[in-house]
Amino acid sequence: MKAAILVDEINAVKQLHEIGIQGIRPWVQFYRAIHTVLRKDFGQADVGYHFYGSLPPKDVAGSKYFDRKRFFQALERDGIQVHQGICISDRTGNLMEKGVDMSIGLDLFEFSLNEFDLLFVFSGDTDLVPAIQRAKLRSKVVAVVSRLQPARLFKEMADGILFLEDVIGLIGKEHLIPRKQNNPLKERVNHVQHNHRNQPERIA
Repeated sequence: MKAAILVDEINAVKQLHEIGIQGIRPWVQFYRAIHTVLRKDFGQADVGYHFYGSLPPKDVAGSKYFDRKRFFQALERDGIQVHQGICISDRTGNLMEKGVDMSIGLDLFEFSLNEFDLLFVFSGDTDLVPAIQRAKLRSKVVAVVSRLQPARLFKEMADGILFLEDVIGLIGKEHLIPRKQNNPLKERVNHVQHNHRNQPERIA
């Protein structure tokens, strides 16, 4: 069996924030957690890890450029293939990410053409729905998404759903970075792990 795990960084981070998590360190722990679910439901598989984000321009972002560069290099050292979009400035000077959704969509279709059996997509972006439709002609597409995320079309189009909270329940707390907010991460993560650790819902 061949499978791939695709993470849409901006959408993924937003969903993590909503459940009280600032980030995952190292990110490979997230992929390994999904890999664990995959082995449980389908047995051994050849799994590719893919991460989609963007690198800001060096002349505009300064130190942030180098921070992002080191982050991507760390992902690659852990065996995660990084797919970079671009950043451009809008009229107010804010950086906008471009090309990432297109890259994910193209890869979904290409992987399906290359006989990947399972494609896990951690996102929720409805812009990916057409690509998921095409990929489903040859592969099974599993949406990785939080229970708090509406993403109705994204969920409906996928062949199955793996809830983010279940994946987080398989990751050790030492790898989860707390998000400072009114609801402490410790309580929320303990709740997630108590209810979901080693008992993720089946993908089908």
